[in-house]
Amino acid sequence: MVEINWTKQAVKDIDNIAEFIAKDSEHYAQIQVQRLLLSVKPLERFPKRGKVVPEKQDPSIREVLVGSIG
Repeated sequence: MVEINWTKQAVKDIDNIAEFIAKDSEHYAQIQVQRLLLSVKPLERFPKRGKVVPEKQDPSIREVLVGSIG
């Protein structure tokens, strides 16, 4: 198993997302944060499951996209 290390930017992004959602609902903000945190859990056992971050080009740095984009 590998350890998940969050970047400062990722933590800041999650905080900003939670703050934005909490303007309407603290409850749903908490649910979304939990969803985001759980989305990376599989990386602990399957570290190559996430996508290599294109701008880093380091196979040890992965990203997991959550939700719909576009």
